[in-house]
Amino acid sequence: MKMLSVAVLAASALALGTTARAAEFVVNGHFDVDSLGTAHEFGESHDGQTVQGWFSHGTNAFNLYFPEGTAEGPTDADTRFGEHGQFLHTLPPNADPDGGPFVALDGDESSNGALTQLIHNLVIGKQYDLTFYWAAAQYADRDGATTEKLEVGLGGDTFFTNVVNNVSHGATPWVAVHHTFTATSSDELLSFLSHGTPTGLPPVALLDGVSLTGGVPEPAAWALMLLGFGGLGATLRRRRALAA
Repeated sequence: MKMLSVAVLAASALALGTTARAAEFVVNGHFDVDSLGTAHEFGESHDGQTVQGWFSHGTNAFNLYFPEGTAEGPTDADTRFGEHGQFLHTLPPNADPDGGPFVALDGDESSNGALTQLIHNLVIGKQYDLTFYWAAAQYADRDGATTEKLEVGLGGDTFFTNVVNNVSHGATPWVAVHHTFTATSSDELLSFLSHGTPTGLPPVALLDGVSLTGGVPEPAAWALMLLGFGGLGATLRRRRALAA
């Protein structure tokens, strides 16, 4: 009975350690919290930084918030360019795996700007797993085929997604991306920058479900793990001694 209870204690400690390792470092990675709650442009050039935790940098950045991620396209967003706003020609052919709101990042090199969040409480030298969903789409102002990719960075580490080709008036399926970063500072900037061709509208990257997890178990979890395994070892030694 004692053997079982100690084993359960050890297993519980492992579970707590796993939970601690899975701590979420991104704020509002599902884009559920926005101060306006309607489709609109956000950032330095229009409505301000309305999406909690996220910053759209640069007066030329054309980044939009869409609250209806599962709605039928096209979707309208209020922008600096007039009361009619901006439309997506269509939404991706598959449902957004994260559901609900998403953001659209203009890929035009003359109108793009990074979407960022400062990540806190990282442990230098530890690995962190970044996951997100993205798709390529197009604004309704122009016609023609486009290409699209995302430049993603954490601190000084940067990578690019695959380049995707999108037909005129089209959208590509949502796909999941996974990448591992190693922290070089306790506070690092997470950034997403859309790159599309040709210059001018309409290349767009859609983004949702951003998550950064990793690190090590908290001190309390380590203490419980050590207690559990220490008790398990003591019980095994006692059983061997009685058998001898």
